Parts: sequence; C-alpha cells; structure tokens
Amino acid sequence: MLFEVPASPRPRRLTLAALCGGLALWLAPAALGAPRNPEPGATGAEAEASVGDLDALSRQNPGREGVESVRRSLTVPSPESRWRGLPEFGRELFRDTLQRFTPIENTPVGPDYVLGPGDNLLVFVSGLSDTSYSLTLDREGKVFLPRVGSVFLWGLSFADAEALLRGRIATVLRNARVQVSMGRVRAMDVFVLGAVTRPGKYTLAGLATAFHALSAAGGPSSLGSLRDIRVLRANREVARLDLYPFLLRGDRGNDIRLQAGDVVFAGLAQARVGIQGAVVRPGVYESIGPLTLRALLGMAGGPSPFADLSRIRIERVDANGGFRLQDLPLDHGHGLDPDSLTLSAYDLVTVLQLNERMRNLVTLDGFVRHPGEYELLPAMSLSQLLTRDRVLPEADLDHAELRRVDPVSFAVQVRPFSIRALWEGRGDLPLQPLDAVSVFSSARLPRSVVLDGEVVRPGTYAVVPGERLSQVLARAGGVTPRGYLRAAVFTRRSAADRERRFVREFVQRQRLELARQEAALLQSGDSTGAVAALRSQARMLDALERQSDPGRVALRLDESGRWMGTDRDPVLEDGDRLVVPARPGTVTVLGSVMNPGTVMARRGASFADYVRLVGGPSRQADAGRGYVLKANGEALPRQGAGRIEPGDAIVVPPRELTAPSAGRSLLAGVRLVAELATTAALVLAVTR
Repeated sequence: MLFEVPASPRPRRLTLAALCGGLALWLAPAALGAPRNPEPGATGAEAEASVGDLDALSRQNPGREGVESVRRSLTVPSPESRWRGLPEFGRELFRDTLQRFTPIENTPVGPDYVLGPGDNLLVFVSGLSDTSYSLTLDREGKVFLPRVGSVFLWGLSFADAEALLRGRIATVLRNARVQVSMGRVRAMDVFVLGAVTRPGKYTLAGLATAFHALSAAGGPSSLGSLRDIRVLRANREVARLDLYPFLLRGDRGNDIRLQAGDVVFAGLAQARVGIQGAVVRPGVYESIGPLTLRALLGMAGGPSPFADLSRIRIERVDANGGFRLQDLPLDHGHGLDPDSLTLSAYDLVTVLQLNERMRNLVTLDGFVRHPGEYELLPAMSLSQLLTRDRVLPEADLDHAELRRVDPVSFAVQVRPFSIRALWEGRGDLPLQPLDAVSVFSSARLPRSVVLDGEVVRPGTYAVVPGERLSQVLARAGGVTPRGYLRAAVFTRRSAADRERRFVREFVQRQRLELARQEAALLQSGDSTGAVAALRSQARMLDALERQSDPGRVALRLDESGRWMGTDRDPVLEDGDRLVVPARPGTVTVLGSVMNPGTVMARRGASFADYVRLVGGPSRQADAGRGYVLKANGEALPRQGAGRIEPGDAIVVPPRELTAPSAGRSLLAGVRLVAELATTAALVLAVTR
C-alpha cells in the first residue's frame, strides 16, 4: 500500500507514525466489518455473481457513453484514429510474405504456357531405338534437333511446341513415337512498383503470375490499393487486377501469367469505407467506384444474428467540410433501401446490436424434474407449468412460491401458494413475463454424528432432532475398557466457525493496535525494545492466524454416567464428532519452567510437585498466574484446578516485563497474543 505525501515548499519526511495512521485507515473498514476483498471461502456462484455484477455495471455505467461522445466530438479526426482500431480487409494476406514466399518451380506446366529463352524441354523418341534429348531454348528462341535441324519455339504455347516437334521428327523418322515434357523452367526478371511494401526488381520462375510478384514484394503498402493493380508489358496495359474477388470468393480469374520485363504496378487506394458493430466481419473496405450499403454489408459478411436492422448510424465527411452523423432506418417496408444509399469515401457505418431482452419466459426451480427456463405461452397459468409429471415425489405440495417482477418499478413480490390446491382447481394464477416459481422439498435429510476412538462400534450414526450424546453412545456399545471418557474430544462445526471468526477479528484488531503503538513508541524514542516486541508480536499473530480451528466444546464426562440425561449431556447437531482417546498416563508441563515437557502421572501429585519434576520454575516465571488445561478442554486457575489427573497440562506463564510507560501496552499485547497462541497450540495438540 502506497501513501502520497502532500507537496509543500519545504521537503518533509514521512514519519512512521503517519504511515501507521494510513495503515490504520486502510485496515479500519475490515475491522468494522466492511468487505474489502472477496472472502476466500466464497462459493463459485457468489464469485460468478459478483463478477457478473461488475461486468453489468461497467457496461451500463450511466454517463460513460456521454463522456466518450463529448471527447470524440472535441477531438479532430485523423487517418489513424478515424477507423477506431478496425482492421483493413485483406492486409493480413501479405503479412510476413518475405518469410513465406518461395519461387514456383515444381508447379505443373499447362498447355497454354508460353515458351521463351531459357526454358528446357525433354524429348523422348521411341522406335527402332530409344533416344532422349534435352533441348534448351537459346537467346533466339530456337532449339536444335539432330537430323532435323533448328526449330523456332519462342512465343509458342507448350501444346503448339509439342505438336511442331512431333511433326518435324515424323518427317525423318516414320512410325516413331514422340513424347515431350517440360524440364527446367526459365527464370525471368519482373518489376513490382508503385505503392507496394518493397518495390524493386524480382527474379521469378517462368510460371509466376502477377499475384506471385505482388506477394514477393510484400503486397500493397498501407497507402496501396488492393483493387487497382496493373500489369504493363512494353508500355501497354495488358491486365488489371482486383484482389477482392480472390479475397471474398477465392476467384483468381483476373490473374495473369507474367513475362520477362513485365511491370506490376500497384496504385494508390482512392476510397475506403469502414463498417463496425453487429456484422460478421467488421473492418475497413476499399471501393473502386460507387459503393452501396448493400454491397458493403455483403463484403462484411452480412449482418450478424444480433443486428438491429431498424436503424444504422453513418459518420461521414461533409462535402462542405467537417463531419456529421446520420441515423437511417433500413428497409423493413417503411425504411431505406440499402441499394439506394451510396456511400462516400471515409464513411463509417455502425450496425447497432439488438438491445431487446428475452421476456417471454418463466423460470421454474427447486424439486422439479427439469428446472430452468420455460417459454411463456399465451394465457399460460401456474397449473399448466406445474403439471403432475413435472413435480418430483419429495416436493412439498403445500408450500411453494411465486416471485413476480413489477415491470414498472422492478420490485419483487413473493406470493406463496399450494400446488395441491392448483391440482384441485383452486387458487390458479395467470403467469406473467419474468415470473419465477420455486418448489420446496418436504424431505428432511437425516443428521449424522461421528463416534471415533475407543468406542465399541465407531462410525457415523444418524440422529433425530433432540437426541443426546449419551443415547448415541449407548447405541454404539459404549466406551471400551481402554477408553478415557474424561479426556474425550467433542468438536462442533458451528463452534469451529465461531472460533474462526473470532480469531480473524482479533488478529485484525491487534494489527491496528500494533500500528498505533509502534508510532507512539518511536515518537517517544524507545525504539530498541519496541522493534523487538513488535517483531515478536507480528510473528505470534501470524502463527495464531495459521492455527486451525478445531471447534472443541469442553464437556464434563466420566465413566460413572452421572452426566447422562443432565445439562452436561449435549443435544447433538449435524456434523458433531466425539473422539474418545485411550487412557493416558502422563501430564504435560509447559511455559516458564526449566525443562518443559511431559512426565509420568503420579497419584496424589500436586501442581507444585509436577513443576518440581521438570526442574522448577525459571527466573521469569509467574507461578501465581499458573493454570491447568484439563483433559476435557477446560482451563482452570491453579487454586481452583483441584487434583491433577492424567492427560492434564500445566502452564506456567512468564512475569509481566517492566517497560517505559509508552511501551507497557505494547508488551501487554505481546503477552496476550503469546498466551492465546500457546493455548491454541495446546488445544490443537490435545485434539490431535
């Protein structure tokens, strides 16, 4: 947590007292019960609900859209900010083409391939003897065949060249079979110029087309056009390419095969139009002529199923300068025909999403066969929703609830009703949109407790309301001869929850007090003892917070059975647990003694006798404040503890240390935390 120091003419030091004050302010809401962060034990449904509420608030924050609109209206649009992050359609085709582009060498040659200098032909002649020839067109476009002579092939298609070679060979070799195939394809130099990413001269294979040359140059630049690409040959335009048919439909019909010396020139993009919102493919699209709204919607893949076609929004450049907004209804029998609306350069079309909520539904939950949402049919009533085959057998037919939302005030009204009365034709109600019906159960799941340890038949036992511990213990056969009922550990789930809440609140209060006292000690100059005490208390607080909460309830049980049926015999709750340990033979002595540990129990030994067995009290011991932690979980002072029994624990606390007045309360807090941590450790050790 960072705290900001107010600026002043003279530099000031941030004292530790100010820092602790800020820490106290930060921790105060938690100490008062105000939530700061979600609890670690929150259920998944609660976490999802909180996240959903935050998302709803972020989407429906009143005034946020107005602030954004004012900010946009006060900002001068630029080419970079005009499209608001929309991608330019088709640009991703040429991304990383330098790494992905490879020359075409192994592509099959079609019959329309035009031969030129450098192409290689493989001719196989079979007859009286088999002969093969490798023929390469020279710079004049000729090849030489033995016994035939030179044959001029430059400018002929592959099919015409094959027919010419067969005819020439047939004049000298009758009944010979001739087969011609393409060998190595020539390389040629072409130029890619204009608004491309990497303009220059490129060496490509003879099979390359204008699209291949454009890919080798990285495609059109950010200013280049995808729809105005020309192929120049001998200063004449021989083809004009539009990549949109290829990008939209995969059609390469307007592509052309290149020849050596050709120039592929990409022009500048003249007009671009953006579309966003509820369309399949939002983006920025290029136009080469008049572009209608229907054509733009077609290029964007059409409206999505969630589009509200009753109204579109167009932000356009005004012919007189500036920008203006238009709201136009589309053709629904009374609106605008999309074919009649011609868009202009730099128009931004927004197709709005549907904002309608699903209202023709009712919700049914609880003990029914198929809980969930149901269609609200015309004139549908409760009896039609809660049919006999839809309600589970364990449902409570006399108690159900109808929750109804007022469409004006959105207040929720709860109306109890009887399903049995509905089936008898009484109390039926017509359903309204957003109604919710809850069906409760008449079944009561059995409560269970666990008996473990030295019990004749340990296990999990079902209990009825009002049943006591002695009754369940009797059903389990009682305690074995080795069992020690006086030291039985009885834990309760509700008690553990209360202990956990107490420890959490106590630790928070102690940390607040720690921050306050630290500031007081440092301001008084007593820093040496304060640092040591603070560190000790911080470690004890951490240890106390990490202690598990057994939820033990101290009971006064004995083998005589005088407790049965009395106030000492607890009424059981669901989740209770009784563990009967074996009869112990030791007593534990802890605290400010010379040799803390466990000794064998002795008949008739007193508090002082056991302390002497571990070496006696230490110099810091305060024997007068000693106490006994009985085996059943009770903590009794030394004077009222009575006889020390096996399984008990003796605790001798240290004397209260003397300190300056500013540090006494801090040391008292340290002692309190130490005693609590020691007691918690003892209880935890006994329960385990």
